[in-house]
Amino acid sequence: MYIGLDVGGTKILGGAFEKDTLISTHKVKTNTGGDGQVIAQQIVEVIQTLADSKPIEGIGLGIPGNINRNTGIIEFSPNLPFNQFPMRDILKKSFDVPIDMGNDVNVGMLGEHWMGAAKNVQNAVGIFIGTGIGGALILNNALYHGTHHIAGEIGHMKLKLDGPACNCGEQGCFEALASKIAIQRALEKNGLSFNGMMKSSFLKEQLAKNNKVVKAQMKKVATYIGEAIGSLANVLDPEVFVLGGGVIEAIGPDLLKRIKPVAKSRALMPPTIKLSTLGDHALLYGAVRLVSQPIA
Repeated sequence: MYIGLDVGGTKILGGAFEKDTLISTHKVKTNTGGDGQVIAQQIVEVIQTLADSKPIEGIGLGIPGNINRNTGIIEFSPNLPFNQFPMRDILKKSFDVPIDMGNDVNVGMLGEHWMGAAKNVQNAVGIFIGTGIGGALILNNALYHGTHHIAGEIGHMKLKLDGPACNCGEQGCFEALASKIAIQRALEKNGLSFNGMMKSSFLKEQLAKNNKVVKAQMKKVATYIGEAIGSLANVLDPEVFVLGGGVIEAIGPDLLKRIKPVAKSRALMPPTIKLSTLGDHALLYGAVRLVSQPIA
């Protein structure tokens, strides 16, 4: 049995696998009020629940932030209390099995490459549109990390020179134009109000009601996504682009109809674009892939 975990700012989702088959899941709310040790203990308990005293062959984790896979240290995580946190060493105290971990977006794309929308291809690009925009590259059948381990930061491609401010300090980044936060800000400027963070399901509901403000904004978002894909297609020429993340899960088919013609018009060769097929389970598959059949 292999255990894969999706460790996020709101939930810890774990899955138990027999070979390439997900047989059970277990989810708990992340205790972000505690320190890293508290969350590590939660992870231990999720693993124990999934294993149910059965032998474990390996454990994989997908975690947001900068992960040093060589040392098993979480160098930094934006939404979790991990700073130079020795996660692998801590888990090894409870489980004497192979343990591997990686950045959540990379791991999710690895899952799509193994058993999802990018299965059986050698070169693929993942674009995950949620609160922010994450990206991942699989080139020559392996995750590509880059010289400084920042490859795949697609959200910080500049699409509009005089565009809105981005959290990275620049203006006009893809993330500042098409992420869920960017969508909410644009809708608020057009008169809509929200109690806290907008949910992706809101977009689905409003499009179904033919809300003209939401419809117009999502047309812009689809254009930005299409422009980004077209540019990336010209640089990387992958076999497939995989779109995932909360916004895509909510309204992917509707967006895709608008994204494809824009991407086609920008690219030298028409890119193949698919929606994620694994959804919330992509990270679980990728985490298991990391430790059971490592390709990167």
